[in-house]
Amino acid sequence: MKTIYLIVKYFTVVGTFLQAFFEHFTCRFYEVLIEDARYLRADELCGHVEHELIRKRSTAFGVSFFPFLFNLIVGLALTSVGAVHVYYLGEFFTSGGVPHFVNFLFLWVGISVLTNLFPQIEDVLQLKDLIYGKGKSNWAVKIFAAPIFGILYAGAYLQACGATLLTSIAFSFALPYILAAILPHLVG
Repeated sequence: MKTIYLIVKYFTVVGTFLQAFFEHFTCRFYEVLIEDARYLRADELCGHVEHELIRKRSTAFGVSFFPFLFNLIVGLALTSVGAVHVYYLGEFFTSGGVPHFVNFLFLWVGISVLTNLFPQIEDVLQLKDLIYGKGKSNWAVKIFAAPIFGILYAGAYLQACGATLLTSIAFSFALPYILAAILPHLVG
């Protein structure tokens, strides 16, 4: 699994760097001590920064959620530009018959960013302990955090085995049609 994980991380190097940058930025914002800030490593921390163990619930939530949110926004914007032009409009080539590299570049970078959305498994497990541990939170916090935590938890495990590349590619195929359903006046 580690080999597949590293292949996916290096294939989606733009998203890997962006994920690590947003994680680094968020750790700095929350004043979490960073132990190792190398973005590309040959282990399970590839695309993440190694930081101290977080003991505060709001900080653990912020360090897990905000890099996810930033990458999601950037990934959706870039993927929608590339996917609409390539999949929906069929603009594979320019008027001169040359492949339309800009459209494919937007698509690859968008898929790359969407592939690298989720936090490390250790961060999600720490967040789980801080929110759902015995006597840690009241019921309202647990209910409010459940959908967000579920997405982060499942995504962290999917990313650890490299499956998020496949889900991002599948989502990029569906995205133009989702946008066409939501914004029909832009299509016709």
